[in-house]
Amino acid sequence: MGSTWKIAWRNLGRNKRRTGLALLAIGVGQLALLAMSGIMHGYMDNIENAITGPMLGDIQAHAPGWREERALDLVIQDIEETMDAVRGQEGVSSVSARIYAPVLAAPERDAYTAMVIGLDVDVEAESFGILSGMEEALEPGHVFVGHRLANRMGATQGHEIALVGQGGDGSIANDLYTVQGIIKCPVDLVNQSGVVMGLADAQILFAMPGQAHEVVVRAMPETNSDALCERLKATTSLEGLEILTWREIMPELVLIVDMADYVGYFVLGLVIIAAIAGIANTLMMSTFERLRELGMLLALGTSPWRLVRLIFAEGVILGLMGVTLGTTLGLLFVAAFAGPGIDMASWGGPDVEDMAYEGINLPLHIHPYVVPFDVMLGLVGITLTSLAAAVWPASVAALSLIHISEPTRPY
Repeated sequence: MGSTWKIAWRNLGRNKRRTGLALLAIGVGQLALLAMSGIMHGYMDNIENAITGPMLGDIQAHAPGWREERALDLVIQDIEETMDAVRGQEGVSSVSARIYAPVLAAPERDAYTAMVIGLDVDVEAESFGILSGMEEALEPGHVFVGHRLANRMGATQGHEIALVGQGGDGSIANDLYTVQGIIKCPVDLVNQSGVVMGLADAQILFAMPGQAHEVVVRAMPETNSDALCERLKATTSLEGLEILTWREIMPELVLIVDMADYVGYFVLGLVIIAAIAGIANTLMMSTFERLRELGMLLALGTSPWRLVRLIFAEGVILGLMGVTLGTTLGLLFVAAFAGPGIDMASWGGPDVEDMAYEGINLPLHIHPYVVPFDVMLGLVGITLTSLAAAVWPASVAALSLIHISEPTRPY
């Protein structure tokens, strides 16, 4: 058996150029597979973090119908009791309440449409919150303004703006607020039209004492959000609320996340095609060149099955060498970009920083990484492909050798 592998190795070295081209085709394919898998892993993590982070959280609770109508009077009553009930569930990392209300914002004479977002500043300043990384506390009577809205209004820090809207009880909501800062955050809604204020200020402005429109729940890393959602729905004090996971709220983005696996399998299909073409061509040419040699080995007593095994061994060696080359190059590629990342936003020009969808910014700075399954997928796939690609040359060799070994019939 050992001699079969040695002869197979020697045979591949007879035509180094042809063998090198086959190895290059397989290696480039495996490199593409690992590079694409690494980029897709990083990109999908960005999307999922953006979805479950600042804007949506893992689970949301609303009054029935609020998500469709966005009416100010569709509120969650006794918001503190509601959040206490949520905090009591195992696996909950943080809970925050929000108020959303459209207003006219007037820094001077001109008024601009805006969206007031009242929130718990301390909670939203934590990791993955709307104000993630914000160190300064928001003072009462002060607001943060999204940077794009501030540019349109000409508002700057320290500027006083008037907000006019409708209260939850139908009254006129209006007051003056000081711009404490201009912010840039991962939520496109805030950047484009957001006026962020403390939850208490928003409850006073819109006549919503002890009320809110939304409760955002973030789960601990190892917690199953679907199971947590079911437990919240079964909580007596939360009866009557619409409680949904992020997957139910944003099914379109779930489809994008789930497509990552299909992209990997598509690239694997291309790798397999390249491997089949490279291995089958190399083995077929090598087999035709050595038909007389194989016939001589057959005449010396070598069994036909061993000669077929020899061709299969050449295919396996070729496939393993190619996938090893590609794996090495792929891992080097991922390692090179894992730290600094790949700034895909720069491909769109200097003004492009991220991509927004449904009010959520999807970061385009990707840190690729691979998991052992990615490497094994290519390794197993190419090994099986090598055996499959060797079937045709082996069959041709077997038929030719049978023809050679047949005694010549006298006429």
